[in-house]
Amino acid sequence: MITLHQYHLSPFNEKIQRMLNHKGIPFEERYWTLGERKKVRALNPTGKLPALQNGERVVCDSTDVAHYIEQNFPQKPLIPSDPRLRAQVHVLEDWADESLYFYEMHLRFTTPGNRERNIPRMVEHEGAFLRWLLAKVVPGGIVRITGSQGIGRKSIEQLLVDVERHITAVDGLLDGADWLVGNQLSLADLAVYAMFQALRDADMVADMLARYPAVTAWMMRVEEHTGTRAARRD
Repeated sequence: MITLHQYHLSPFNEKIQRMLNHKGIPFEERYWTLGERKKVRALNPTGKLPALQNGERVVCDSTDVAHYIEQNFPQKPLIPSDPRLRAQVHVLEDWADESLYFYEMHLRFTTPGNRERNIPRMVEHEGAFLRWLLAKVVPGGIVRITGSQGIGRKSIEQLLVDVERHITAVDGLLDGADWLVGNQLSLADLAVYAMFQALRDADMVADMLARYPAVTAWMMRVEEHTGTRAARRD
């Protein structure tokens, strides 16, 4: 049995869960708390999740996990064989993982209102002391990460301008199309969907997404093919 090791509220979980769901691959979920990070390093020395365990084999990093799944479970493929389409999928997945991710993390967990709602969800499975401590230190830790990356040095107003440009770009890719790449669901759809779904946890972005009917219809199509929601998002 495959086990997917995860932290709570990670969009990378969503991407891999939906990939497994789409391919019809049975899997178990093992959620870890942030307080167990030292134990997680037995799976991944970096302490990062998700990680997929298949027997003795452990694969870390969600992109590596996605390619491992595709190679070992080729039914209902999500990475095209055509080189041009495959390249497009790679570029969009990398954009989601390395750009959209920092927007969703910053907006969900550091901005007023969203921070107070989402941090408790992130830490609700920790012990009492860690719930208290993490609620105080996580927002500052995320600001340091996004600040060094660049997004955290922007005003909320500018971040929302950026995010709307990203949503508009996806809306453009969907002009006359059901999917982001080619004519079928791909890893690109799952990666971008996962980040947009996480961004919905920021009120101002949820309202913004609602103004793009083609994007919301596309998100619904992704859910129709992969389950109305992943097994657990929180």
